[in-house]
Amino acid sequence: MKSVFQLIATLACAVALTACGAAANTEKPVVLDPNTQVKELTITNPVVGTGTAAAAGDTLLVTYTGWLYDATKPDNKGKQFDASPALTGFEFPLGIGKMILGWDRGLVGMQVGGTRRLLIPYDLGYGVSGSRDPVTGAVVIPAYAGLVFDITLVKVTKK
Repeated sequence: MKSVFQLIATLACAVALTACGAAANTEKPVVLDPNTQVKELTITNPVVGTGTAAAAGDTLLVTYTGWLYDATKPDNKGKQFDASPALTGFEFPLGIGKMILGWDRGLVGMQVGGTRRLLIPYDLGYGVSGSRDPVTGAVVIPAYAGLVFDITLVKVTKK
């Protein structure tokens, strides 16, 4: 009698655990378009600068344009999602986590006067969440998006 009761209890636990697992696994798998994916951080220098080199902790002044990566478009430049103000540029500290990892890693060593192109995979960009406009809530950068940036280094202020 005792072993029958243990068998019934064991089966009841197994059914309960199976039901819990099935209920928890209702998410659909993410299917990524390979045309929107960058495999690894890629750095090219269309124009090599001759000025001061950027290092982590320095403050950089840059001009830039950012596009969603699209392997079917010329230079892999899909929809443009951002650009720095043309007259004032954009200033930020490098390598301390204030920017996406693709910038923190991809701009180290760049010299003033140079132009650098970064191809950034989603995990070094805006990740699985993407980015939304803080005012409207509209999607600016979709989840899992690869990115392309053309960046010109205008000034380096050493730490």
